[in-house]
Amino acid sequence: MPESASGSRESAPRVPAYEADAVRAAEKPALAAGLPLMRWAASALADVVAAELRARPGAILVIAGAGDNGGDALYAAAELCGVADRVDVVLVRDRVHRAALEAATAAGARVRSTSEACADLADYTVVIDGILGIGRLADRRLRGSARALVERVLSLPTRPRVVAVDLPSGLDPDDGSADAAVLPADVTVTFGALKAGLVRGRGPDLAGRVHLVDLGLDAALRLARPALTAPLDLVRVSTPGSSDAVAQRA
Repeated sequence: MPESASGSRESAPRVPAYEADAVRAAEKPALAAGLPLMRWAASALADVVAAELRARPGAILVIAGAGDNGGDALYAAAELCGVADRVDVVLVRDRVHRAALEAATAAGARVRSTSEACADLADYTVVIDGILGIGRLADRRLRGSARALVERVLSLPTRPRVVAVDLPSGLDPDDGSADAAVLPADVTVTFGALKAGLVRGRGPDLAGRVHLVDLGLDAALRLARPALTAPLDLVRVSTPGSSDAVAQRA
């Protein structure tokens, strides 16, 4: 890291960062209460991507995995159909968040194969990386069509802007380890709490600018111990369930 970047990071406010188990535990009461965390997260993600498109209009490629991370990306895709030139979706697993996919396609998103997307990668202004989130996985290395697509993006002489959903796919959310097939994000939109892997290991080099979306988990997170605190110049994003919104309603 250049000396100036290091100095800037060290002068930033220190932010608590949590391991994945602590974040999942903090989300559990909100999910049990029926709060629409995924829709709040997706709307915040869409707002960040829309800002990218205001700076440089164009088409979006959404790479969606099987879990909630893919659902976040697909619901965001539905909202972005009104502002992007085109929204294309590649499903890298047979399983998909069905309701989110239906919302995206109903809004006008087009599902494409990996080979079709690889052939047209130069056409996209923004790639949304929604392959993997913080779910428990023994091995986080990308495989199959996900790996092929990521490696193809990495090979481009000029890459689209990359927005990671929660964290760059393939980055370990706890220790920040990763293999070579991880898309470095220009922006990471992370939900509820800063993940420890974004500020450990390879995280700082892969995450880009981090936007932390407040989902109102502060009370639950106070029961957990942060894995570490790290100096980070965060962009904080509010939602209808944010801590400030909850306090105003109380």
